[in-house]
Amino acid sequence: MATSSSSPKSHFHARSNSLPSRPHPLASQIDECLSRLRATETTSSSICNNIIGLSDLYDLLNNLLLLPHTQQALAQECNKKQVDDVLDRSLRLMDVCGTAKDVLTQMKEDTQVLESTLRRRRGYEPRVSNEVGAYLRSRKKANKAIHKSLRVLKTSPCSSSENETIAMIIILREVEGVTYTNLF
Repeated sequence: MATSSSSPKSHFHARSNSLPSRPHPLASQIDECLSRLRATETTSSSICNNIIGLSDLYDLLNNLLLLPHTQQALAQECNKKQVDDVLDRSLRLMDVCGTAKDVLTQMKEDTQVLESTLRRRRGYEPRVSNEVGAYLRSRKKANKAIHKSLRVLKTSPCSSSENETIAMIIILREVEGVTYTNLF
């Protein structure tokens, strides 16, 4: 039985380089969006642009979360604590946003009542002073509610495990941080 040299079989194990894989293009886009939002100064004219940027950021994040490999990574039992932590912090952020919305709605209503009173009762001082007092009390109450919500958000624990290897958790925390700084 002769061995044929026409079919070369290697008798050694081939090794491959285990280079880190490139991040998904969505992750790169999220990083760019995060950098843009971090770099902007908070002025009254840039608030609208920052909110639009946050909207774009959350759209990209949603697309990244819908990817099957991201869902598989987040669903692993070993990442349960970190995922639960991120979800809890996101819920707290939503609560703060809801409180801010309620406060702003109330302030708008109080401002409209005050403007209406000022237009109707130009010469009737007691009514105007009552409405101004009510408006100022409402503002003070609103400030307390916002500060209380922000305190709860700031004091919520942010655990960072040494063996936290999921980049998704890091991205979610960065998005949360940028959202916090751009809205509040």
